[in-house]
Amino acid sequence: MTSFAVVGAGSVGVYFAAQLAAAGHDVLACVRRPFDRYLVESREAPYEGPARVLSDPADVAGPVPWVLLTVKAHQTAGAAGWLERLCGPDTTVIVVQNGVEGAERTAPFAGPATVVPGVVYCGAELLEPGHIRHYARHTIFTPDLPVAHELAALFPSGTTELVPTTSYLDEAWRKLATNTVVNGITALTLRDMSVMGEAGMTDLAIAIGEEAFAVARAEGATLDPASLPALATMLAQARTGGTSMYYDRRDGRPLEHDALYGAVLRAAARHGIDVPLHRTLNTLLAACG
Repeated sequence: MTSFAVVGAGSVGVYFAAQLAAAGHDVLACVRRPFDRYLVESREAPYEGPARVLSDPADVAGPVPWVLLTVKAHQTAGAAGWLERLCGPDTTVIVVQNGVEGAERTAPFAGPATVVPGVVYCGAELLEPGHIRHYARHTIFTPDLPVAHELAALFPSGTTELVPTTSYLDEAWRKLATNTVVNGITALTLRDMSVMGEAGMTDLAIAIGEEAFAVARAEGATLDPASLPALATMLAQARTGGTSMYYDRRDGRPLEHDALYGAVLRAAARHGIDVPLHRTLNTLLAACG
């Protein structure tokens, strides 16, 4: 039995906390809105069971070996109290957030802990505290580090996957590019992924992706723009499920546009690359509140 703390009980946090608990690990869910049971509706990995939950960092007994930080990027500073109590010199924090700046954003709050960035693929929707609907995938990519391999061995196979990779920079920017293609469109139109099948969306998706890939390559990634038409076609064929930003705007929550579009804009500025579509989408999303 290994002690995990999952900070943040959105759809991704609940999914991984529930699956780790189902595998017999000692899992503490650190939340704002308490609940006492996990309920995961899923074709691949359904689960219902008790949850060990705290809603006040002061109640944390001390550091734990593993922390999954699953709060949205703009909520990181708000998790500082949890990280202060959970992190020690033998703690590893996996930052399970969108964007490419998560580790740098988290490190100031994690004290002596080791902070490792992560790229997550987990399509899920939060229905109520502790209760999610899971649609597809359950994978976290990390850099190829010894501590990541140690953690990967603890993840229950079949329902979760942690993959250390030497191509982490490509994975991070591929996910960011995909997010900047679909998150803004779904949030601004208030439509789920089916909107990507509308006329003109494939061309728009490719154009947004080309901007993100140009910045990614300047940052050192090896993403090939020739892959973008296939990506746009795949997105156009999606018919169900939403993006995290779609659900946030639908439910009146703040949007993490800065972690997506802002990250591209900041990297683009470092390299003198013009990204007008990202700038426009970021401006529109910021105006949504």
